[in-house]
Amino acid sequence: MDLAEIKELAFKHLGNRKAHSERERGFIYYHGQRVANIALELRKMILPADDANDEAIIAAAYFHDIAKGIEPHSYYGSILVRDILKDHCSLEELELICEIIRFHQFRDKSKSYNDYVKIIQDADILDHGGVVEIWMNFGYFVHKDGTLTDSLEFYQTEYDSLAEKMRNALNYDISLEIYDEKNRFVKDFIKRLNVEAYGEIYLKHN
Repeated sequence: MDLAEIKELAFKHLGNRKAHSERERGFIYYHGQRVANIALELRKMILPADDANDEAIIAAAYFHDIAKGIEPHSYYGSILVRDILKDHCSLEELELICEIIRFHQFRDKSKSYNDYVKIIQDADILDHGGVVEIWMNFGYFVHKDGTLTDSLEFYQTEYDSLAEKMRNALNYDISLEIYDEKNRFVKDFIKRLNVEAYGEIYLKHN
């Protein structure tokens, strides 16, 4: 599999798409790139001796949201990607890519998903934490003509329950550790936002 070629295909299909009205054009392309990097790092920690399917994991990450906006997007994504990648990878690789995409959205711990599916599931969640969480939050409120204090209100009233829901969907201990570190960063940011959103000096509060 030529990953450079696969990346070009991903940009062709996703690079200029606006899958969410409140997110920037191409978000799902860049999200896929980040998820691929996170997934590869998780694989190295979770399955350190198993690099045989790294290319399939990366390709699946690139395209996992190809059908975003058509729900369930993971199901339709697995159909779309089969046609897009049929001439670019082996049948075995294609089956694994489609399986990962097909189940990445359905985080049911009672199901016996393979490790590659679970790694992408976790990488997908992890990319929505930390800096990217703040970026999406600000983008949302700018799009909705909201204010800085609207963003702060979300963090004060809704963020904790959302963060806990996302954390509970993770599969691996290392994913929990990474998510908790990202969450601490966001919580520290919220403390500062709670000061500077009202024109106060953060230094005076520490």
